[in-house]
Amino acid sequence: MTYTKERSLLEAGCTAAAAAAFLAVPSLVDAGIAFALAVGLAALAFLALFVVRVELGKALVRAAYRARLARPETRLVTAFAERVGASFSIPDLVEAIRELLEKPADMGAILVRSNTWEVLYQSPGAASSDPELLGALERNFREWSEGFSFFNDELSLASSNADARGFFVNAKGFHLFVLTRLCPFIELEAFRSLYGELRIYFDRVITISDLFEVASLAREWELIAQTQRSFLPRALPEVDKLDLAVAYRPLVNVSGDYYDVIPVDEARTLLLAGDVSGKGLAAALIMGIIVNTVRVAKDKADLAAIVRSVDQAVRDMGFDDKYTVLFLGLVDTRERKVSYVNAAMADPIVVSQTALGPRVRRLEPTMGLVGLVPLESVEVEEMPLRTDEILLLASDGVTEVDDAEGRRLGETELFEKALARASSLGAEDFVSSVTGLLYSFVGDRPLKDDVTILAAKAGRLWD
Repeated sequence: MTYTKERSLLEAGCTAAAAAAFLAVPSLVDAGIAFALAVGLAALAFLALFVVRVELGKALVRAAYRARLARPETRLVTAFAERVGASFSIPDLVEAIRELLEKPADMGAILVRSNTWEVLYQSPGAASSDPELLGALERNFREWSEGFSFFNDELSLASSNADARGFFVNAKGFHLFVLTRLCPFIELEAFRSLYGELRIYFDRVITISDLFEVASLAREWELIAQTQRSFLPRALPEVDKLDLAVAYRPLVNVSGDYYDVIPVDEARTLLLAGDVSGKGLAAALIMGIIVNTVRVAKDKADLAAIVRSVDQAVRDMGFDDKYTVLFLGLVDTRERKVSYVNAAMADPIVVSQTALGPRVRRLEPTMGLVGLVPLESVEVEEMPLRTDEILLLASDGVTEVDDAEGRRLGETELFEKALARASSLGAEDFVSSVTGLLYSFVGDRPLKDDVTILAAKAGRLWD
């Protein structure tokens, strides 16, 4: 008899007993008691018997439930379910199978991943190691819906646990098959409890696995970010008659922006700034290739040759959608000039000191993008360099940032006036002023791109 049938019989028995007691009340009328009093007694008896029947029924049902769950066979499954509830990994589940199913009851278990039918664990017993067993279970139950069910000696679905050879649970993308002849002696409630615990357990395992993966990816990205930062100068060099400063803020761990300052000799310094298209690992790799290509160039005064080398290096990476904009400038404080190539860099700016006050002018591109197609020509421009003149190289994360009204910072009058006012400052304070302007301009809105600001201010060139 199943627990459900036993509970129904107990409830029916309590009801029948209460009804018999209530029907006995009319006999009191025959004993000479007034009819009205008999009716009152009957009403009270009805209420009392109703309460007794409910409470007695509950007590008997609870007693029957505890008695059935206390049976050794059922306890095996409920104890396993409790252990599953305290497990956090596949090895935890395997250990529970071995200790609570295999050893005490010689049960065999097979745990598989539903989508690939990869066996995560298989008991060493003869039954579960049968080479035909796994194939039959896959054919019959791989597409089975979530829940618990039973299978018979032919390894097909059994109608109940009465003649089952074993049971299986399908939950959250995993199948757990348990082979045992004890199924007829195990209460169905124990299987329901096990299914519920396995659902929660596999949810927990998946969540923990995802968290570890995220943590692992975070660690990997941090390593990539550290590697990328190693391509950038740890500190800007000290250069005679040239005051240098930089602000660099990646939007995420890795950035497509890059910069470098390379002293060539006592009078000449190579400035590099640029931005690789896109974000992520590919942009980070190309950024490193570009910086390294410039650093290893044999003749750092040959700007055209350096740009061609960068173009070839980017194309050799094999990314069809990756390219770079860049500014490469050779500052010569002895000859008081700057030779430069502007490959579509976002408006490099020169702030000069004149008799009429600071003057802001933009350097137009000398060529297009680098890294898309082989270059036909590389035009190198030249401009004079004057005392206190500032060369500002800022990525589009600065000049193209917009405010709440959609205005771009680099296109506003505010931008040029702020540069003119700050031009009397040293390079570090000048960069800080531009950075402050950027954050003030966007307000509470988040930045949407990497930020790189490199400034080089000429000292007294006639000394």
